[in-house]
Amino acid sequence: MSPVLRWGHFPSKFRFRFSHASASRAATSNIIVEVSDRSGISGFGEGCPRSYVTGETEETAQVFVSKYGPNLVESCADQSTIREWIESHETQVSQNPAAFAAVEMALLDFLARRDGLSIEEYLGYPPLRAPMRYSAVLGDSSPLKTGIVAFAYSVVGLSDFKIKLNTNLERDKQKLARLPQHATIRVDANNLWKEPEVCIEHINAIDRNVWAIEEPLSVGDVSGMQRISQELGVAIILDESLINASQLDQYSGQPDSWVANVRVSKCGGLLRSIELAQAAHARGMSVILGAHVGETSLLTRAAMTVGHALGKSPLAREGAFGKILLKQDLTLSPLTFGRSGILNPDRYSLARKSGFGLCIASDRVEWSV
Repeated sequence: MSPVLRWGHFPSKFRFRFSHASASRAATSNIIVEVSDRSGISGFGEGCPRSYVTGETEETAQVFVSKYGPNLVESCADQSTIREWIESHETQVSQNPAAFAAVEMALLDFLARRDGLSIEEYLGYPPLRAPMRYSAVLGDSSPLKTGIVAFAYSVVGLSDFKIKLNTNLERDKQKLARLPQHATIRVDANNLWKEPEVCIEHINAIDRNVWAIEEPLSVGDVSGMQRISQELGVAIILDESLINASQLDQYSGQPDSWVANVRVSKCGGLLRSIELAQAAHARGMSVILGAHVGETSLLTRAAMTVGHALGKSPLAREGAFGKILLKQDLTLSPLTFGRSGILNPDRYSLARKSGFGLCIASDRVEWSV
């Protein structure tokens, strides 16, 4: 008998509000999908619909899952048929990447658990064992709060920092001045400016060395971002401007100037994220494995698989905050980085467990179906 699916929302408040140029959040905004059968095997997936990233909301995500989820689960018995489904529904997946990611993750988790394989083994990769280092990520907070959080990160040994920018130059100058002097810094503008000249002036005035700027201009403003890169001597991190591998042709010139920010929910699932990350590397473009604010350990775990599939470490990793940010995680043992930002998969025995290897507290989900 074919497996069945259900979906719902995981309601968890943040321990503190996280803000940036596009939004301010104090709680999760996600969709959780479960695929299960009568034998008791269950797989889980997560999507983080963001209107300012992919145009999705929790409501549109649930509409997609209810319309296409049952067919996907009934017609796909292995990863090859999932890939065929993606190809035949390219438009629908590209318009609803977070919703599809939740279904695809749950189905892959279910299939791997059914076969008694870790998700890496199921997809044809070696077991996941190598420790991973994560970045400190700071929102657009007051200079005082920025200094306190940056100090806490520094105390536990993190030295790679990403910080959100604001149009208020003096505020940004004070924020960045409070980051550790030894820190490696990249900044995220979240499509803050319309003109490259304004961005260039702002960054020059900050008076801190930054190696990269994420999404400084309107989505897809290739020429404007190229100008910023050339005049400031920084890399441009592509997030909202790079959703799938078909968009890479826009950034074929000077691959050292571009960095792909790959997020499983934004990019439309695990398989498409792996495809995008591998295609970016093949073009000489570096990769960052990003994370949505408020995602649970489910998406953290999926991003670990994407990084493993690359064959070499990504330039940086975001996420693995677990209960550092969320008051409650969806898993009984949240995936959380420790000292120096290190997360060791062996601590959670992920290579020896089937599927994603996570124990999901399904009673914490507000199930719609």
